[in-house]
Amino acid sequence: MRIVILQDRLRLGGTEVQALSLGLAWRQAGHAVHLVVFRPGGALADSPAARTLAPTVLQKRDWLLDGFAPGLNKTVAALKPDVVVAFGREANVKLAKLRELAPRPRLVGTLRSGRGQPARYWRALQAVDAVVANAHWAGSEAATQGIEPTRTAVIYNGLARSPIVTDATAERTNWRQRAGTPAEAVVFLCVAGFRLGKGQGLLLRAAAQLPRTSSWQLWFAGEGPCLSTCKSLVKELKLQEHVRFAGRVDNPAGLYAAADVAVLASDAEALPNFLIEAQAAGLPVVSTAVGGATECFAEGVTGWAVPAGDPAALAAALLRALQDPSWRAAARAPAMARVQELFDAGRNAAKWIDVLAGPQ
Repeated sequence: MRIVILQDRLRLGGTEVQALSLGLAWRQAGHAVHLVVFRPGGALADSPAARTLAPTVLQKRDWLLDGFAPGLNKTVAALKPDVVVAFGREANVKLAKLRELAPRPRLVGTLRSGRGQPARYWRALQAVDAVVANAHWAGSEAATQGIEPTRTAVIYNGLARSPIVTDATAERTNWRQRAGTPAEAVVFLCVAGFRLGKGQGLLLRAAAQLPRTSSWQLWFAGEGPCLSTCKSLVKELKLQEHVRFAGRVDNPAGLYAAADVAVLASDAEALPNFLIEAQAAGLPVVSTAVGGATECFAEGVTGWAVPAGDPAALAAALLRALQDPSWRAAARAPAMARVQELFDAGRNAAKWIDVLAGPQ
């Protein structure tokens, strides 16, 4: 099968990581895979996966417009695909334009965001042959927008990169020494871009309610426009002794080895890769109950959910995790088993092929 993947830009995000991972898996399975990207650059543009897939970039110079796709129809027509699958909002919107092609390939849209989408996005998905949602929550959202359940498949994100390090003890020691973190301290870890909706500010306000002892630290990995605001908030809340900023970490496997609990405080998500990776490394989860986030973990077994936007509830869950080492230890095996059962990359990539191929 000849598959074209559309992506607006190869930024460092869960959608982009999944698109590249699936492209590699489909190529390894013997399919002809072509990646078409609208904008040049992005944090993943020079990644090994992107180099292997060798994307065709439509903007010859960066016009700073995610939705600008000059020559899209001509480029796709020349590739003669059997199917085109879009990742990301702007790529999905452009699927409607590809209906003009003759012969027309099978068009598959995706629903991967916990945030509200513009009307043009839903119009595009209403016109495609099939839609893949990455969580049951997202599939329900599609139904409310008039997309028939018969055209919607739910396929979870596959574990796109291994969160397991060769020597976990050495990595744990190394990261903790760099952060000035006592060996016995409980480390809460949040891996997310610093942008609106990711909830790092709320997480800091929740952490400020924890006991001011040396028994815990909160680590952040990521960068973005809200980073400076969060650093100022750390000073305002007098949390300097408890908070560490690791910056951009392309492969956070070492952080998972050094941490004890994964924390997500977002106000909207579809299916966060961070929670999947963290559990694959054996970390229990504390997460806001948004979108498909709660589909990532087993409530009370491998994680606890709290209402979004409620720092007091989040603080209570963090305190509970801090004070219950037996729960943290007991969650390790079922967390890893859950990832193997639901988020295996190879099995989920194969499920995609059935959707891309269409009715036989």
